[in-house]
Amino acid sequence: MTPEALNRARIQQEARFLFQSLLTGDVRSAAAELTYPFQLEDKRYNTPEELVQTWVKQLRTRRTDLVTLYDIEVLPLAEMEKKYGKPPARLGLDPRALKDTWAAVGNLSGHAAIFLFRGNGDLSWQAFAYTD
Repeated sequence: MTPEALNRARIQQEARFLFQSLLTGDVRSAAAELTYPFQLEDKRYNTPEELVQTWVKQLRTRRTDLVTLYDIEVLPLAEMEKKYGKPPARLGLDPRALKDTWAAVGNLSGHAAIFLFRGNGDLSWQAFAYTD
């Protein structure tokens, strides 16, 4: 398996866990897998506790039991931009820091949701931003 294919597989596995955790309301498990500060739409969270509180409030108002995760497409950020356009400005991303960034685009019942990942020195990948 090539390094790129290995990265895609690792990110896809991590993204599947995160999306499924959110859909089942297990925000604590999802928050524990992220890197901080974490960017959720236009707000930055410095701790898992802050993020959990926000996600619990947001998910309370949604019928996640009616949402299905159909697929996850994993792309280097440059490929994602070519296919889908630049990440939303509300994420406040520094373009200079996005060189080794990958996107996991989840199809949630026909609606795109995106986790952005960056690699760690130990060959693991952690999400640092989310938008839908």
